[in-house]
Amino acid sequence: MLTPIGLHVRAGPSTSAAVLGTAAQGTVFKLLGRTPKGGGWLKVKGATVTGWISADRAFSAPGRFSGYRSAQFDVLYPAGWTATGKPSTGVTFAPPSGVERVVFRTAPSLPRLGLSISGAVISSAHQVVACGYTSYLYLYAGSAGGHRVAALALGLAAGHYLGLKATLASPAQLATVMEFVDSVSFPYPQCVGGLPHAHTSTPHTSTPHTSTTHTSTTHTSTTTRG
Repeated sequence: MLTPIGLHVRAGPSTSAAVLGTAAQGTVFKLLGRTPKGGGWLKVKGATVTGWISADRAFSAPGRFSGYRSAQFDVLYPAGWTATGKPSTGVTFAPPSGVERVVFRTAPSLPRLGLSISGAVISSAHQVVACGYTSYLYLYAGSAGGHRVAALALGLAAGHYLGLKATLASPAQLATVMEFVDSVSFPYPQCVGGLPHAHTSTPHTSTPHTSTTHTSTTHTSTTTRG
């Protein structure tokens, strides 16, 4: 479970089915099956409940995850990656090899986030909601030595901005960036939740869709979804 606020587990593959429970961030499910009915649902088994969760990619992601926690923001990142730095100068998340990088930085103003990208053009824009805050994730081409760059700025409160800047080897890696966006939380009014304290250094694990476990996520910050 990536979402800071939880996701409903229902008795059937429908939003009208009874809610059997709510899965919190860090919950690991065993994947039992799936159906395209009602937009797509996954049948899952947790430690105490078996039921259905939404299969919408906006709410779910497979993989193994570790947790990063700070006073400025919390986020989950793929297990095996490293997290170095600090929010004021940039926390860099990176895989063991490859050019991919995801950097989160906090700043008192938008210009000081350092998101300007020289010699690049916007190839696409995706409206996203990060724990209740709406913005656009821009994908740039023709920068960073020929690699693509993704950038997102969130105005959390007066004098408080959070920026994401990612270097990608291919557009397909934008899916990984979205997992960061989906799981991020921060201590501001529209955002509820965050990494449970007990999960600060404990990986949250699940395996890909082709096997038996599943980690789910949601964009909404005011109520559980699914």
